[in-house]
Amino acid sequence: MHTTRIGLIAGAGEVPVYFARKASQLGIKLVSIGFSKEIQNSLAPFSEECYSIGVGQPGKIFKTLHQNSVKDLLILGKVDKSIIFKLQKFDFKALQFFKNIATHEDKVLLLGVIAELEKEGFKVLSQKEFLSDIFPQKGNLTRREPTKQELEDIEFGLPIARKLADMEIGQTLVVKNKTVVAVEALEGTDRAIQRGCDLAQGKCVVIKVSRTNQDYRYDSPGIGPQTISMLAQGGVLALEAERVMVVEQEKVLDLANDAKIAVICV
Repeated sequence: MHTTRIGLIAGAGEVPVYFARKASQLGIKLVSIGFSKEIQNSLAPFSEECYSIGVGQPGKIFKTLHQNSVKDLLILGKVDKSIIFKLQKFDFKALQFFKNIATHEDKVLLLGVIAELEKEGFKVLSQKEFLSDIFPQKGNLTRREPTKQELEDIEFGLPIARKLADMEIGQTLVVKNKTVVAVEALEGTDRAIQRGCDLAQGKCVVIKVSRTNQDYRYDSPGIGPQTISMLAQGGVLALEAERVMVVEQEKVLDLANDAKIAVICV
């Protein structure tokens, strides 16, 4: 971690706070911008400067980063995509940006955002470079291992999950008895799992993957304690090894072990 001053643009979830805590331990000076007051409050203890600026105000975000002499940026956390359909709080720059974008797919939107940031003179850093310790390697992470039937479901679901991720539909798939039960779309991982478990009426296999050409400057796929609580009925969580983040790994595995859930990296 050669950079000593980093701008952090933060959405919701555990990842931005995990990184901010780690950065402050490493002596990295953070200038953080959270998309809500709540996010700002969670990052403030670990940041030199901390602001709350809405996602629809890029003009203000750029200005704030420039005023704080920030050159290197990390984008972490989730942005509720439904915000795209509520354009009332968007500044002129944001409205121009949405007008110029052909589709509202995650990838297109986020690459567009990165292009705008680079035009402003910022360098967007890879999340994987700074958070490599939370991308677990191949192997079983929990006490319980998947059964033969569950392993077959993983084998069945993996290629489908990868295809769906590459099609920009979603990166999470719920499978039971070699049947696709639920696919993640706009609602995000946790709600897709919740829906899948309800439909499966009990144990199921959840598969989480990355895009084939995942750009780790944005939207790295990840899971956290909340994900495990959605799988409370038991079953298996299969993650693509070294390509999916596990935030608060110790807590995740404790919860999984208590609920007799198998977590495996494949």
